[in-house]
Amino acid sequence: MEERIDSSVAASAELPASPSLSRPTTDLDKEQTKKAGNRKALVIGVIMAVVVVVLLIGAIAFLTTDYARTANIRDIVIILFAFGSLIMSIAIGILLVLLVYRLQELIGFLRGELVPAIHTMQKTVNTVRGTTTFVSDNVAKPTIKVASFMAGVQQMARTANAKVRNRNGHNGAGTA
Repeated sequence: MEERIDSSVAASAELPASPSLSRPTTDLDKEQTKKAGNRKALVIGVIMAVVVVVLLIGAIAFLTTDYARTANIRDIVIILFAFGSLIMSIAIGILLVLLVYRLQELIGFLRGELVPAIHTMQKTVNTVRGTTTFVSDNVAKPTIKVASFMAGVQQMARTANAKVRNRNGHNGAGTA
């Protein structure tokens, strides 16, 4: 039986360690990875900017050489912008109609659901206020009056007891 235990321990010791368990990622590794990603994004951004500038320079050079073609391209661009503006105006109009519809639904919800709930809460608050006033007037005030009366009686009894003891010659330090 001891051999089985020893062999199972040896077998588990021979298993290769998982890469994720062998070396935990540190904050330094994460920071280096982040910096490398930022450098990559910066290089890609610079390359794209250079490509865009080269294309713009090429387009300007092409358009300045042939005025008839430039006029045709200008007319096409104007038509495309007008068409895009028309589509955007229609889309904005549809969105405004949807917004008004949703606003009407919200107003209906507020009138139908929220206002009755607020009225119910106001009734509950008024009920609680009435209950509190009732308990205060009929339970708390009489109880306070009785307790204060009893405290006064106790104090009066202590004072009378102390005077009786002083008259009889007791000093009040103990019973004789």
